[in-house]
Amino acid sequence: MKFSLIVPTLNRVQELERLFQSIAVQDYKDIEVIVVDQNPDDRLVALLATYRQQFPVLHLKESKSGQSRARNIGFEQVQGDIIAFPDDDCLYPVGLLTKIARFFENNPSKDGLVTRVYDLHEDKNAFEPCGDDQSQELDYSKAYKVCVSCALFFRAPVAAQIRFDEMLGPGAGTPWGCGDETDFVFRCLDAGFSFYYDASLIVRHPNPLKNNQFRKQIRREYSYGLGRGYFLATHHLPKSLLRFEYQMPYRDTLAEIFTGNWRRATYAFMKGMGTSLGYRAGLKVIKQPE
Repeated sequence: MKFSLIVPTLNRVQELERLFQSIAVQDYKDIEVIVVDQNPDDRLVALLATYRQQFPVLHLKESKSGQSRARNIGFEQVQGDIIAFPDDDCLYPVGLLTKIARFFENNPSKDGLVTRVYDLHEDKNAFEPCGDDQSQELDYSKAYKVCVSCALFFRAPVAAQIRFDEMLGPGAGTPWGCGDETDFVFRCLDAGFSFYYDASLIVRHPNPLKNNQFRKQIRREYSYGLGRGYFLATHHLPKSLLRFEYQMPYRDTLAEIFTGNWRRATYAFMKGMGTSLGYRAGLKVIKQPE
């Protein structure tokens, strides 16, 4: 069973090297790495040459930006049995790929697996409030709560049928700064593929709330809110979940104000504003005549 790891990357070298180091020390060695390089220069050439000595690396240059676009490009080059999308700033704990391979070997009826995503240095969710302690078969409600792209692993036949929506996600050139991975998994479920969420398996990723400067995080929360709202409007979700998710950023804003954390209150409010505007835009899209 071979892993194909598709890595879109832009403006990161040290972070990508950290990821490669974590891949190199995996005890599971049947791996190929497909780097979709959206940098305008050759900053990655030396790094990739170094790590080609440890595992196969395919270097694809792509001038047009877009995380979803890059993943779809990577799909075309896959030679493995299991596909994953490690972010260029995440890392795989030692032994992870062996555990993932064992899961697929022991569960031939499962098409995909979702892991938990923890902070680089703490056993806490890297993306608040994404992820929970309950391992279970993935349904739509669970998928909405736990899906992060770097935590997705699935069999190659899934990729032969489902592609990422290139209008969604970072760098797409649209307002919708997130929702790409959840949209992908929802369409997998729509097509009848079976996924499982295992909270005991961990991918590590920097927590943006801890690492981003204030202005950058405000922009991120607003952009991701837009994508979140657009997703909520354009997918069929239980009304109770829809209402809860739509209102959650505003509840979080009030909670943070009461605790005196004005920085986090601002983040939550910007996410709420983005969610509201994205939701309204999504409603307009689904109401357009075909």
